[in-house]
Amino acid sequence: MIKELLCAVSATVMGAFSPAIDWGLGHNGQGVSPTPPPGSVQLLEQNNGLYKQDTEEKRVFLTFDLGYEAGFTHEVLDILAKNKIKAIFFLCSHYLQETALVERMIGDGHLIGNHTDKHKNLPNLSTEAIVTDIVDFQTKFTTQYPDAPAPVWFRPPQGRICERSIGVAKDQKLKTMMWSIAIRDWGKEPIDATSNAERITKRIHPGAIILLHITNAGTPKMLEQLLPMLKDAGYEVASHDKL
Repeated sequence: MIKELLCAVSATVMGAFSPAIDWGLGHNGQGVSPTPPPGSVQLLEQNNGLYKQDTEEKRVFLTFDLGYEAGFTHEVLDILAKNKIKAIFFLCSHYLQETALVERMIGDGHLIGNHTDKHKNLPNLSTEAIVTDIVDFQTKFTTQYPDAPAPVWFRPPQGRICERSIGVAKDQKLKTMMWSIAIRDWGKEPIDATSNAERITKRIHPGAIILLHITNAGTPKMLEQLLPMLKDAGYEVASHDKL
């Protein structure tokens, strides 16, 4: 199967190992888009990718990366449901074992995104291995949840992109989604909810794509504080279908 897929991968993607870009952002203050790494925006645009929505309207989007369940996702889902927010959850295959939570995500109208099968450092892999890691998640999800919308968005693990990895995603009819706002919200020590919510609002801008994780006990409280702060700043947390 993978050999057949490799035959369909473009010549550019099949070329020599391309340099990796680490997705670090230079933040420019509230209301202003951040500065992405050199060359990254052109690379994304050439491969059906984005890191923010090109709009002057004050709307933002919530996305979550989930490789494993730490026990806090149900609280986040409750908060999203209470506020009628539809987010995108980027999952790895291991997370598909959390059947009740994945079924709730789908039932609540959230989208599932492809975060690869095993969360590997894609630029370090061969093209064949990149295809395998992306296609395996797609296959496992669509097999387990045949009635759910198939993932259309792809997010590279570790925020590392290269021409081959996002080119493979494009050839698999996936669009790469990076982000324009992220905070350090992982680790075992609970994050400070207020300071992290404030950090996000200081960086907020029209069309922002916000990346959050749900591996920290402080994330639900931070989200509860963040949503009214965004509203007070005049921002709508828009549904994924507006992307």
